[in-house]
Amino acid sequence: MKKVLFFLLTFLFFPFQSSALAKAETIQPMLAIVIDDFGSYDESGVNKLLNLNEPITAAVLPNTDMTNEHILKLSKTNFEIILHMPMESHVRLPENWYGPTYIKNFDDPETVKKKIDNCIKKFPKIKGFNSHIGSGVSRNERLMKAVYEFANSNNLYFLDSRTIETKATESACSKTGSLYLGRDVFLEANKNKTYSGVCFRLNEASNIAKQNGFAIAIGHVGAEGGENTAQAIIDMIPKLKENGIKIVPLSTIYEYKKSQINLKSTENSQNNFSSSS
Repeated sequence: MKKVLFFLLTFLFFPFQSSALAKAETIQPMLAIVIDDFGSYDESGVNKLLNLNEPITAAVLPNTDMTNEHILKLSKTNFEIILHMPMESHVRLPENWYGPTYIKNFDDPETVKKKIDNCIKKFPKIKGFNSHIGSGVSRNERLMKAVYEFANSNNLYFLDSRTIETKATESACSKTGSLYLGRDVFLEANKNKTYSGVCFRLNEASNIAKQNGFAIAIGHVGAEGGENTAQAIIDMIPKLKENGIKIVPLSTIYEYKKSQINLKSTENSQNNFSSSS
């Protein structure tokens, strides 16, 4: 009889106990460091980072002379490789800043999807992509809906680099039922590409991770960051770890956010069941 009673009590209260335990469970603050502009002709900082045995996320430009070489080198490291998809700015820029393939402000949605598909199929075991430049396209909700639709249909994540202040990208994300990932910190913010400036921004990202559970920082190899950014990351990672920060690939944060949404959905279902009972 006692065993039967114990079983019934466990069955009745287990969902609420497990929910409470999940809430009480604390995660180690996570930081995803995304490095843009692999594949660029300017390789400053590339070789330094390639020797870093950490799960950094490398965003590689498509269809450049260095794309395949950098993908091959990165595939031999712990880096997570994503597509760094060129998208047009809101101001006129030289064509060669984008590379041979980029999404234009006046493309139609199907053209957007075809361009991403043509670029991404050359990346092995890819989990996601972000934008290169893109301040014009990211203000166009119609085009960003196409970006998220492509991501959803191919089981990929899209990282909003937030190169310009706009609500269009988040709105497109919401309307397509997608999970939003957005950059928290630029390591070379305000064009400050100094070693000390990048170290400062990594500390800022660390504080955000402690406050929110995770943070996403974007830096650059090549002209936008290069050797200073690479060296700052190499020197700062041991200090970040000592400070309780876990360095993770971007997909880990994406999966964590998905799990939190699923947990919330489960809790709401349980609460509704409890209320109706």
